[in-house]
Amino acid sequence: MRRSEASPRPRRRLLLTVSGASVVLAITAGAVVWTGRHGQESRASADENVHVTTAVVERADLSDTRTLGGTLGHGRSRVVRSGKEGLVTWLPRIGAEVTRGGQLFRVNDNPVPLLYGSTPLYRTLRDEGTVGRDVKVLVDNLRKLGYDFGEQPEVGSWVRPRPAATPASDGAGAEGETASADAASGESAEDETASGKSGQDAAPSARPTAADSDSAGAGSPAASPSPAPVQVRRGEGVLTSGVIAALKRWQSRTGAAATGELGPGDAIVLSGAVRVGGLLAEPGDATGGDLLSVTSTVRQVTVPLEADATGSVRRGNKVTVTLPDNSTVRGHVTALSSDAQSADNAGGEPQLTVTVGLDDPDAESVRDADAGSVRVGFTSAAKKDVLVVPVGALLALSEGGYALQRPGGRLLPVETGLFAKGRVEVSGPEISEGLRVVTAS
Repeated sequence: MRRSEASPRPRRRLLLTVSGASVVLAITAGAVVWTGRHGQESRASADENVHVTTAVVERADLSDTRTLGGTLGHGRSRVVRSGKEGLVTWLPRIGAEVTRGGQLFRVNDNPVPLLYGSTPLYRTLRDEGTVGRDVKVLVDNLRKLGYDFGEQPEVGSWVRPRPAATPASDGAGAEGETASADAASGESAEDETASGKSGQDAAPSARPTAADSDSAGAGSPAASPSPAPVQVRRGEGVLTSGVIAALKRWQSRTGAAATGELGPGDAIVLSGAVRVGGLLAEPGDATGGDLLSVTSTVRQVTVPLEADATGSVRRGNKVTVTLPDNSTVRGHVTALSSDAQSADNAGGEPQLTVTVGLDDPDAESVRDADAGSVRVGFTSAAKKDVLVVPVGALLALSEGGYALQRPGGRLLPVETGLFAKGRVEVSGPEISEGLRVVTAS
């Protein structure tokens, strides 16, 4: 028997007997199962009116995406509390945006401003020569707000803290002790501020010793020992006399008492500008609880994701966001919440929150979109410049593996790669771009 190549029979379930060999074609799940001697052309009774559907092997980019529901808003919210006891005397309106230096709220009618950074104020910054990451937050913010305070000591240099005079101490005595300590070490406040160093070389051999500190109080039994020198490490700032003077100027400008000191509760440190999302207290309330909730000022998308399904989602992954009006914008994953939260539905799986930043958050379509549900397409895998065919062109061989069938019936073994959007990546020694193959769809 011979099947006409001019008018081949359609690909459907057939049972043929060819020279004692049994050939069965069965289309299942988009692929075809072939049992018999592959590589051999099948022959059938000629039927001049039958034809086959073919497709061409193409070279293209292939990506596998999954779409999940998300919410367009301003990202995850966080609660703000006061670090100082007192009564709340003012709160901003919902929707207000607060930037660096602006007041978030008022306690006892004193403004509590916003500073940008990652280290909260955990101690009172008062003494000249204080070193730390919290000092760096103050230094960076004063500089960004336009205040000049001179150069900072270099990383690796040594700085000797100088405790500020307390209200109970005699001002002249305190100054005398400071002068005595400076004379004993050969340093002066002016020298340190001007040079940005403590007067000591950062090399280990030049490190100040305990004897240097003890000698500061020699001859004055009532004098307390001078604090030990501190080495400036990377990421730290130093509270110099110039920084203290700039702090006083800033405090005066904001309406706060110009003390030159900054402690817990005097300012709130957050990662950047914020938008007030909700008020959790009222004027007249004590500051012991939550005061307000804030979010980012930039529109973002949040997507709940089952905790065990985050394997293919990584920070930086590209996504496509479909807005309520069906327009699309591009974005990328900016954060994944670190702790899984229980799903709202009873017996639900724990979920993580994926935060998606929009590549152009100021686009007109984004600005005009109402906060609400959106669809987010995550690309879990991608291949560039590969050979692809429709999934229906695959023949699943009973002995294992896959093949493509030429219009004449010849089978070409292939290796499969990524499956996506009804197409599959294929490769093989006889597979090339432009090759025409039989397909079931």
